[in-house]
Amino acid sequence: MEYHLKIEFEDNDLKNIYSAAQKVVLIKESPGNDSVAWVTFDPFEYNTVSWNENYNVYCSKTQIQNGATIDKLSEKNAEARSVYDFGSGIFENNKGEKTNKGSYQVNNTTSENLTFGLAQDVVANGNRTIGAPINASTVLAGQNGIFTPFEKVKILLQSNVMDGLVLSTISSNIYTAEFGGQIDSISVRYDGSTGHFIEI
Repeated sequence: MEYHLKIEFEDNDLKNIYSAAQKVVLIKESPGNDSVAWVTFDPFEYNTVSWNENYNVYCSKTQIQNGATIDKLSEKNAEARSVYDFGSGIFENNKGEKTNKGSYQVNNTTSENLTFGLAQDVVANGNRTIGAPINASTVLAGQNGIFTPFEKVKILLQSNVMDGLVLSTISSNIYTAEFGGQIDSISVRYDGSTGHFIEI
């Protein structure tokens, strides 16, 4: 399924946002994992974001801490309910195992503690980002990580942020757009007088 998010701003609000050097930040919700800036962009009056419900699993040596940027070292297209063994620098589908519906599992078969997560392509205002990380979790050597993405997108404004940045502190109001079921398109407007996004 393809999803669409539209975000609108008034002229005066845009001037204030640019003066504060803030960007629009989108975070995909994924319980039990650290929040990662999925996509960030400079806003216009009318902004469009779209994505499909396809995911990749990735591996990184980036330590999860506020302000760290995820640097993916290995990546593989993932199928829901699949289990992937990671070793020798690659992901291999473990066809003998399955995980829960809507989830993805990674078995860290190395002797290192590594960062794993899901990544997803996204198009924001015509700019395509391939395999943008949506979450991150440290998986110790010999252990596994299970990732269950939700089609809930947190929308906020923040400065000093870029795609793939781990965010443990957020300084602005958050609006959560909940997709799924019959809902594949949501439109919101920023209200500069309250600092909140409002669904329209």
